[in-house]
Amino acid sequence: MRAPPAESPHGPVPVLIAGGGPVGSTLALALARAGVAVTLLDAAPPDAAVAADARPIALAASSARILQTLGVWPAIAARACPIRTVHVSQRGCFGAVRLRADEQGVPALGHVVDAASIARALEPALDACAGLTRVRPAAVRDASAAGDALRVGFEAADGWRTADTRLLVAADGGRSALRDLLGVTARTREYGQCAVVCNVVPERAHDAVAWERFTPDGPVALLPLADGRCGVVWSLPEEQAARVAALDDDGFLAALQDAFGTRMGRLREATARHAFPLTLVRASTLTAPRAVLIGNAANQLHPVAGQGLNLGLRDAATLAELVADAVRGGEDPGAPELLADYVRRRAAEHAGVVRFTDALARVFSVRLPLAAPLRAAGLLALDLLPPAGRALARRSMGLAGRQPRLVRGLLP
Repeated sequence: MRAPPAESPHGPVPVLIAGGGPVGSTLALALARAGVAVTLLDAAPPDAAVAADARPIALAASSARILQTLGVWPAIAARACPIRTVHVSQRGCFGAVRLRADEQGVPALGHVVDAASIARALEPALDACAGLTRVRPAAVRDASAAGDALRVGFEAADGWRTADTRLLVAADGGRSALRDLLGVTARTREYGQCAVVCNVVPERAHDAVAWERFTPDGPVALLPLADGRCGVVWSLPEEQAARVAALDDDGFLAALQDAFGTRMGRLREATARHAFPLTLVRASTLTAPRAVLIGNAANQLHPVAGQGLNLGLRDAATLAELVADAVRGGEDPGAPELLADYVRRRAAEHAGVVRFTDALARVFSVRLPLAAPLRAAGLLALDLLPPAGRALARRSMGLAGRQPRLVRGLLP
């Protein structure tokens, strides 16, 4: 049996983050840039951060602003494609929603980039940041109260280690082990779907348009990429997704063409397909004593509308601001009042985005006789009501309501 961990010899670190994905890394970078000492525990080994992860990621305008403020956006922008228009429709029915950047007074509604480019941009910024300690690989195994701190025990490459912290941040994904260690329960809903992901070459230029096409089997998104290709995110029932992902290139392209239609002309040159199960996960609470959950550890969403990572980056921006202010003021970053303030600032948006994405995923899968025309009429009405369209666009861009300093171009 392992001996109880010894107390950290250098005293508690202000913030310890478990999870080195984009959300945890962004929070770590923001805090370090604001002068807050932070330890980042990453389960992945050093070489995994720059692996060839080609998943298309739709970054909202708010996310681009956060990354721009932190100085990593230029490296991402070099591989990113702006979204000038979002087109939402339903196969076989009239009615569509069109959101345009110029009508919203912004240069782009968002950007699409492969996941590896985000990791590659964050990597050197984290390495160069003073006040930031990175441990990888590292897996948290224990968290317990230690006076006015939490004592975190974790497995590292050199064996069992401990660290005391004033604030522990769970940013370790939808299957968060730390969430369980903290005793936070989570509500889950299996959608019975998988997302099939790949890239294709469209016959017609994508013209920076992001397409979301709802079909009876699930939504299919074609997202514009900087090299002229389109990223595909196609949600299908699990058994059907497995069959479709296993098709040869010609068979897959024929099935995708049938689902999406011919608006982009013939679809060609599909890359390897990967399928990911889709589950809604919601933590029952965002906080525990001296701990907070952000990103997918708090809310894992259906990929429809591409809100998951963007919601998590706004979590990171908000938490960074609150913690930086507390540390500068000589206050405790893990104090109950700070955690309560974080919940007040984030709970409403969390609930709204979860309801929105969950409703889209479920309402557009209903096959009752009158469901399709009612959905089509709703899309048409939304397109014809400019105030409703503007509100939807602002929410999709992450620019509705109170904005943290990182979104406004200021360090926390």
